[in-house]
Amino acid sequence: MKIDDFADRTPSLAVEDYFAGRTLGYGLFEDRFGTVRRQFTVEIDGEVTGDTLVLDERFHYADGERERRVWTIVRTAPGFYEGRAGDVIGTAHGHARGNALNWTYDMNLKVGDGTWRVAFDDWMFLQPDGVLMNRARISKWGFDIGTVTLVFLKPDAALKDAMSAPPPSASPSRAAGR
Repeated sequence: MKIDDFADRTPSLAVEDYFAGRTLGYGLFEDRFGTVRRQFTVEIDGEVTGDTLVLDERFHYADGERERRVWTIVRTAPGFYEGRAGDVIGTAHGHARGNALNWTYDMNLKVGDGTWRVAFDDWMFLQPDGVLMNRARISKWGFDIGTVTLVFLKPDAALKDAMSAPPPSASPSRAAGR
């Protein structure tokens, strides 16, 4: 895929706007064979100051493990981003167009008692109603080792949408006691 393929897609994704405030994420990691190895949730608090977005991510894994990552992301030009975090090697680079963001970086990934240096090719796609879908391919030495799939939601928007939806109506057969 190329980021320019999404230039005309809507809704438009501005990373600093989407991640400002509270965001919730629900995800899983699949190994290269498609086996789900881990499931997790993540709570993210984002604060924007000028062209800088700080994301405080708190991961909660199904096996009870907890992890925290703090990203500092700078918008270097419209649609272009650079980011740093404690376990990211060097600088992450992002480019957004239309409803998509492609984010690439190397990371020291905790595996067992050690770490592996891996590469992330991360794609995010903003959907209607504030849903942000994220798919990241992870590779080591150029070989795919797995995929992370995440769905991000803005809790205020999700609650607002749920509260404004009309209640489900009973089907005529149930209403008649059939």
